[in-house]
Amino acid sequence: MVIPPAPGAPVSPHGAAGDAVALTAEPFVPSGVFASIEIGSITAEHGNTRAPIDAHGLHEAERALAESLPSLLSAGFVAGRRALRAALQQVAPNEVIGPLLRTARGAPTLPFGLTGSISHKRARAIAVAAPSAGTVLGVDLEERPLDVDLTRPSIATRILTDIERARIEGLDALAHREATLVHFALKEAVYKAIDPYVQRYVRFTEVELEIGAHGTAQVRLLLPEPIMRDVRIDAQWRFDGRWIIALAQSHHPL
Repeated sequence: MVIPPAPGAPVSPHGAAGDAVALTAEPFVPSGVFASIEIGSITAEHGNTRAPIDAHGLHEAERALAESLPSLLSAGFVAGRRALRAALQQVAPNEVIGPLLRTARGAPTLPFGLTGSISHKRARAIAVAAPSAGTVLGVDLEERPLDVDLTRPSIATRILTDIERARIEGLDALAHREATLVHFALKEAVYKAIDPYVQRYVRFTEVELEIGAHGTAQVRLLLPEPIMRDVRIDAQWRFDGRWIIALAQSHHPL
């Protein structure tokens, strides 16, 4: 998969502008229902979760849930709720935002009429929120690979369809690993955006992507559920320093 750099777009540090190894993406351009995209971050001190829980003003019910989680999960939960609350307050500044807990499927509970999503990885959490209006948002955050990551087995055979593998077959090892992670992040975001419709685990091969230039992606759903025939997915991605950020938005004409 060769994605030529767009004018003014950031270039992957793993290759120079114009090289086949360079994936590039322009910054997100919020529009339509993307009323707010808010990124929050927190540095989690391993083994010391009381500090982030006490210091950041969680709702009492959120704090109780955070304290019930293992230490590493607790820090991510705190960071994610902070990010999501900040996003929701920009989308609906006059809304009284109650506790942002978890549904039976693990998604954050949200006020009526709003959609949002959270992702966290190590020390960073991000969230996106918007008015729902028949749409569902999904977001995912992944770390870009380094040379040292090449010592670990690739997830490409588990994540990519035959068509997706063929598109990136010519890339060198590190660029191939990065392209695989871009696919992974986008699919994770898509799963969150379609989960309210399917309410089940979706296999990675049930979503097929065509990664385009400028941070775009075409999404093909290979799902058996009849309701999914009418669902449209918009997806985009970008690099943010050492991070891959992916967004997906499902639309259903109800």
